[in-house]
Amino acid sequence: PKKAILINKYILLKGWLFMNKKLVKSIIPLCIFILFIATSLQKANDRYNDTAVVEAMVNDEEKNNEENDKAENKSKIDYSKTSWSLQNLYKSEDEWNNELKKFTSDTKELKNYVGKVTKSKTHLSFALDIKEKLDIRLNKLYGYVKLNQDTNKNSYKYIDMKENINRVNREYSNICSDLELEILKLSDKEYNKFMEDKKLNKKYGMYLKEIRRSKDYYLDEKSERLLANTSSISSLPGQVYELFKNMDKKTNFNSAEYKTALESSDRNERKSAYQNEFIAYNDNINTLSGLLIGQVKKNVFYSSERGYKSSLDMYLKGDDIDEKVYNKLIETVNDNMESLHKYVSLRKKVLNLDKVHYYDMFTPMVEAVDDNLTYDKAQGIIYSALSPLGKEYGDVIYKAFNEKWIDAFANDNKVSGAYCLSIYGNHPYVLLNYNNSLGSVSTLAHELGHAVYEYMSSKNQSYFNSNPSIFTHEVASTTNEALLYEMLIKNSENDQQKAYYITQYLDLIKDTLYIQTMYAEFEKTIHELVENNKSINALVLDDIWGQLLTKYYGKDYELDQLAKVGWSRIPHFYNSFYVYKYATGCSAGVSFAQDILKNGSDNYINFLKKGGSDYPINVLKDAGVNLTSTKPIEDTINKFDSLVKELEKLVSK
Repeated sequence: PKKAILINKYILLKGWLFMNKKLVKSIIPLCIFILFIATSLQKANDRYNDTAVVEAMVNDEEKNNEENDKAENKSKIDYSKTSWSLQNLYKSEDEWNNELKKFTSDTKELKNYVGKVTKSKTHLSFALDIKEKLDIRLNKLYGYVKLNQDTNKNSYKYIDMKENINRVNREYSNICSDLELEILKLSDKEYNKFMEDKKLNKKYGMYLKEIRRSKDYYLDEKSERLLANTSSISSLPGQVYELFKNMDKKTNFNSAEYKTALESSDRNERKSAYQNEFIAYNDNINTLSGLLIGQVKKNVFYSSERGYKSSLDMYLKGDDIDEKVYNKLIETVNDNMESLHKYVSLRKKVLNLDKVHYYDMFTPMVEAVDDNLTYDKAQGIIYSALSPLGKEYGDVIYKAFNEKWIDAFANDNKVSGAYCLSIYGNHPYVLLNYNNSLGSVSTLAHELGHAVYEYMSSKNQSYFNSNPSIFTHEVASTTNEALLYEMLIKNSENDQQKAYYITQYLDLIKDTLYIQTMYAEFEKTIHELVENNKSINALVLDDIWGQLLTKYYGKDYELDQLAKVGWSRIPHFYNSFYVYKYATGCSAGVSFAQDILKNGSDNYINFLKKGGSDYPINVLKDAGVNLTSTKPIEDTINKFDSLVKELEKLVSK
């Protein structure tokens, strides 16, 4: 139609020119030229439009194919085998409610021993038997709510259920506190006489030792009751943070999608995902700083009232860890930062970046050799990697995969991250957000390390001796990850595979030893500020975090303003002085992996079976890993350094 209009205009023009013959000779050639250009442009435009339509159709088809592939892959997942079944805990919520009522009633039996628990060995033994049974039931009641809440994060029902059980637990805790106070009041001579009973000592020795170790920090009965009654208030910072993170925070990605975007080779995609995620925290930074500062002030209050040297001292005493272990970790890592700086510089070089930003720290330096590791493939890799741990360990892994221990895949109602929850008398429960990446396989290995540790411990220890410290828990999980990468590197078929697996092993040590130590240093710093009555707010927290990022990552790292709010994304800060255990766990885990591959797994399996029957440092020493020295940390840093050098050679070929 446009072409026809042009022709009609040309005919009219020609008629007018015929009436003015003097102009004809000069104007006609010009008109013909204009007509030619216009017609040519129209044809070109038509061709462009046709091409654009075809390209749009192709793009739409590709997009539809991708969506269909995702839908097809999702449809292949057998959710009946990859999600929890909680009916072996309680068949219904009505059954849970009835058990909570019965538990409340049954606590009266333990209350009857208040005032007479230390009257005789028989009284003490009977009271502890009752407490053990009640603790197991309470653990199960809490577990049921936690598992349901984390797979239904938008439901207020489970928040109400948690509040109900918290209310019951406060009353129960008061009873337990009264009993423990009586045990504390025993003279050393009276206490030692009780401990001469071998049966009592074997079953309840660690629990009673824990009470007696706290003797110097217990207050009078009135004060203890007051502190016990503030537990629901003191937990508010963490609870409010979880509400924000799981319900109020609005971003365009769920946890698995965000992780995938950060690993993208497209820098703009990485940056966009990073900004979307961090802006959600930055927009609420004053609220989030208030919550974290509230957590710190709570710790300072309790440690001060009980007479500890510091908040750090209070938390380390719980695991019988000397403060020197914490400080030596930070010092040793700070003295050996060069290896991490080399890693960041190599990342800059390989990715051809001007500077390395936060959102550049997660994309693979080497193209993934297999970026579609289905959950079935992951299971095969895990069996192979953990085979050096022997048949007994492998049999437990089989149970985990085939008896619904694992809730594997992300969805909009599920919390982010991964964890293992142990419920004594039942199997452990593992939460994942599996996304077909090697990182997800590594996370699976990590959480199974926790699960098997809990399982073997509970099968070989009584309840009070079965619960291992988080300090040793992180050893069990990291050992599995180290074994995974040792196997993958050893069995590499070519340089590209080997280089890729080395980068993943490097990231494990970077994220677990270096970065968790950075977190530990941040935590120590902000607690010391409050303890020294220094002013602290969001800007102070941002500046401390920014300085640490620059110190740890080195000259080739570019700090942007948004990265400074990274502290607000760390939920572990509400489980105070926890993160250093990842770093010490990494050091011990890498040491154990080398020993297992060289000398077999018997020593390590015995370590797992001991559970919480002794203090963490002692259990590890017995197994050949001494964390009171810096050797395991230095050995792990040397391993990291050797991997950086090997990678540099491979990518330079």
